[in-house]
Amino acid sequence: MRKVDRSLAHWGGERDEAASLVEAVIAKLAGLGYLNDAAYADIKVRTLRRKGASTRLIQAALSAKGVEAETVAAALSEQEPDSELAAAFTLARRRRLGPYRAADKRAEFRAKDLAALGRAGFSWETARAVIEAEDQ
Repeated sequence: MRKVDRSLAHWGGERDEAASLVEAVIAKLAGLGYLNDAAYADIKVRTLRRKGASTRLIQAALSAKGVEAETVAAALSEQEPDSELAAAFTLARRRRLGPYRAADKRAEFRAKDLAALGRAGFSWETARAVIEAEDQ
């Protein structure tokens, strides 16, 4: 409706008429199955996991999009049990943290690498396991 309001401000027209058109489009899209929060949550969880997102970050991102907590929890429960650790390693690789940093710089940047994983939403145990892992 925000886009409708902007269009009406520029072109003019009746808001009630536009609102009925918007409702018709929403009903049609829902009938076709395009408006499905569960499917959207599944896709976003897989996409964000591949990018190295933590469970906390995924929950926050989907919550910001208006997806209910139960739907997010269901999508996250379908993930592999070790997907959180795999996501942490993915983020470390992408940002060159811990085992992906030059060997002579690992000790110097240990605290910063732990903090970076912590800010990304990973637990202390997960962040420590990634940073203290052997060279990859």
